[in-house]
Amino acid sequence: MIPPAGMAIAALTVMLWILWSDSIRARRSTPILYALRIALYLIVGAILVLNRLRYPSLFSTAATVLVALAVLVSLFGAYWFGRRLVARG
Repeated sequence: MIPPAGMAIAALTVMLWILWSDSIRARRSTPILYALRIALYLIVGAILVLNRLRYPSLFSTAATVLVALAVLVSLFGAYWFGRRLVARG
């Protein structure tokens, strides 16, 4: 089983990589990909919060901070891709 801190670090790595790759891309993606990315970011953030609330004994202070940081990145990512989606139309 992946420890909570490891899950938060993995989520941060993937989310930041997707944001970075989208920011340097010259061509814009299709609207459906932006919608899927928004859903992905919100779902990942919700799962991290749900795990933190459901299993509080597994989370150290550092793991809680990493989860909070990952949730902030997921909200920012959903906002980023939502803005890109709306700018297309």
